[in-house]
Amino acid sequence: MPQSKVISFTDSVQIGEFVCAIGVFDGLHLGHQYIIGEAINQANSLGLPAFVITFDKDPDELFLPQRDQRKLVSNADRIKLLSSSGVDDVLVLPFTKELAGLEPSTFLNEVIARHGSPRGIHVGTNFHYGYKASGNVDDLKSWGSEHQCEVFAHDLYTAEKLPISSTRIRKVLQEACVEEASKLLGRPHYIRALVSRGRGRGREMGFPTANLELTSPCENILRPADGVYFAVVVVEGKLFKAAVSVGVPSTFDDVPSTIEAHLLDFDGNLYGKSLQVFFCEYLREMRPFDSVDELMHTVQSNIEQARVACIPESINALLECLS
Repeated sequence: MPQSKVISFTDSVQIGEFVCAIGVFDGLHLGHQYIIGEAINQANSLGLPAFVITFDKDPDELFLPQRDQRKLVSNADRIKLLSSSGVDDVLVLPFTKELAGLEPSTFLNEVIARHGSPRGIHVGTNFHYGYKASGNVDDLKSWGSEHQCEVFAHDLYTAEKLPISSTRIRKVLQEACVEEASKLLGRPHYIRALVSRGRGRGREMGFPTANLELTSPCENILRPADGVYFAVVVVEGKLFKAAVSVGVPSTFDDVPSTIEAHLLDFDGNLYGKSLQVFFCEYLREMRPFDSVDELMHTVQSNIEQARVACIPESINALLECLS
């Protein structure tokens, strides 16, 4: 899908009448896609442009920096995903203490309606805004009725009779249920990582591994629970099947928690390269082995499982969005 423009709300632009969806949209999961889709549907019916209004960072990063809530995607990737969601433009608010300190009515009048006239606003039922998140959906609807703007507060989209939320997705990833996370996201969960020098144990045993360090540790991107996974690793735009271990390789003493990937049919030097790792299928738990031979046999079995696994079609579409 072609990407829309990304416009900072500090820009001096006038956009006339519009319909929008407002939110952080961490991960842009199926629930978020539903809300944005409803905004697009209304915009089409009115012959107006559809926008997403979001923030350049998650508000929790400013007010709850110590909170151990891992993000599903980086801020930069989140904006890229939103720009490929089918809307005409993505309007990005720089989230500052000054913005957060605005009273709810001031936020709507001087920020949301600053550059144009919203005729429809789509949010989740738990949407809050303004100073100390004191504005709620009822306040938003009251403002909308005074400004010829229809407000839609959408219940959480469900899968298997349970609401889809970023919290639910984090939980299943922390339980190693990457297949379920893929269903809720509409794509496999992924990380960006840089290849660094590792212990060299895999190469000694005949299956070299790339030691991975998260590219944006400051953004607290969630990695799945400890275990071994079938993953798809993207190297300079090319896709490789891989067996990826997350956690402490406890057969060896005094080794810290790592992420290591063995890429199938890759021939080359990975050191220093930036990779994307898509976690597609859980293979087994991390556990100690009685011998190196037992470890080698198990790893070889994991590699064969990865070889016969299928690469999800959604990855190619996602890479187009993130390029």
